[in-house]
Parts: sequence; structure tokens; C-alpha cells
Amino acid sequence: MGLPDFAHYEFNDGLKAGVDIDVAWATWSVPFDREEDVTFMATAYYLSPAVRKYWEDHYKGKVLWYGTTIEGIADLLENLQKERAAHPAAAVAAVIAAPAKP
Repeated sequence: MGLPDFAHYEFNDGLKAGVDIDVAWATWSVPFDREEDVTFMATAYYLSPAVRKYWEDHYKGKVLWYGTTIEGIADLLENLQKERAAHPAAAVAAVIAAPAKP
């Protein structure tokens, strides 16, 4: 199992725009990249069947799971919240422009 470190990771803009921050906090999971029909997800918590099902249904394709630290997920989500708060119009435009769910 891979262990991505998000401290210096360039987040996929299309996925970043579509992240539901509340769901990401609730599941301690974030999508961080996508290749063709595979979504790369990182989680820092117990990978329950409900969490797996939610994300697999959400992305309607294969999900490749990675483990990471709670601090990594928290930092990533806090930075995303700050970014959206600082540029609310850009956040809305990014969600509108984001590719539809596969």
C-alpha cells in the first residue's frame, strides 16, 4: 500500500474542485489523482464498507486506495477550505467547470 505525503503534492485541479469537504472530513478520505477510469484515493482512517461504497459509487469506476496520515488529510482539507474562503467566486467557477463525474 502506498503512503502519499501531501505536504508537497500537486493536487489534481479537476478533483480538487469537486471535493465535498464535509464528506472528506467525515470519511477522512480524499481523491488526489485520476488516470483514465481509476481514481486514486487516500484515507487516514478505517476503510469501512460504507466509506468504500460511497466513494466507489461517487466516482463510478475503479478506486485505488492509499493510506496516509490524519495530519496529511487535515492539512490538505484545511488548505482547501482556506483557498475556497479566500476565493469564493473562483471556487464556484471551478466546480461549474469541473468535468462531470465519470
